[in-house]
Amino acid sequence: MTTKTEFINSTIISNDGTVIGYKSIGQGPGVLIIHGALSDSNDFTSLAIELSSFFTVHIVDRRGRGISGPQGNNFSIQVECEDVKKILETTGANLIFGHSFGGLIALEVAKSFPTAKLALYEPGVVIMKENWDWLSEYESDMKKRDYRAAFASFVRGSAQSPLSRLPKWYAKFILRLVIRGEHWQKIYSLLEENLSEHKEVHRLAGTYRDYDNIKSDTLFMFGEKSPTSVKQMTETLNGTIQKTKVISFPELDHFGPNNKNKPVEISKHIANFFLQK
Repeated sequence: MTTKTEFINSTIISNDGTVIGYKSIGQGPGVLIIHGALSDSNDFTSLAIELSSFFTVHIVDRRGRGISGPQGNNFSIQVECEDVKKILETTGANLIFGHSFGGLIALEVAKSFPTAKLALYEPGVVIMKENWDWLSEYESDMKKRDYRAAFASFVRGSAQSPLSRLPKWYAKFILRLVIRGEHWQKIYSLLEENLSEHKEVHRLAGTYRDYDNIKSDTLFMFGEKSPTSVKQMTETLNGTIQKTKVISFPELDHFGPNNKNKPVEISKHIANFFLQK
């Protein structure tokens, strides 16, 4: 029997033969947590522990993380969806929490796989198809093995960041000063995966109308310290999916559900939503 802070590690074999790992805690209805880019299951243990009083919580380590296998040469969001469906089938979970890219995966899964409810914090959905010049710049930097430049390209281009108004060399310098040690090592280790994942985000840009057939009750959450585009995206999705609810958190940004923010308030809203009949 598990204690409140004891996780059990498990694995499944996905359709393409890749090992996918996940950790579990708690008792009750099954919830699957799908983390975003530049993160892994370890970043959501606080949220899982908070939810474990009511649920059996599973946190997947997406491809390229933890005890899971690599993304592989044929990586796509469809492959990620197959991984998630296999875990849902294995565990019997039918409630999903997704953050950022994990929220995008959850929406793609829900288009064709029965899930009771979705709770999504700032899912990585791009409403309008845009020319992401920064993505090719990111890839070029990776090929040159200039990993600090690659990260600067990502930060400057992927969000409405103050750094986007600075010359790239200066943004790179600032990021080197503020992101160091273990924090940088984790980002560095996931830069290739992050690039592949954001290529999928860009490929799916503008396809949000495909979510109008989702039957799952869906909770959208966002932090009011996030860029205004996040609120606009949430409003668009709220008008696209049939059964939805929206909650905003005045003091939080994009990383609200992560361990560093002690996501007690978020966990309460997720639990209440999942437990409502």
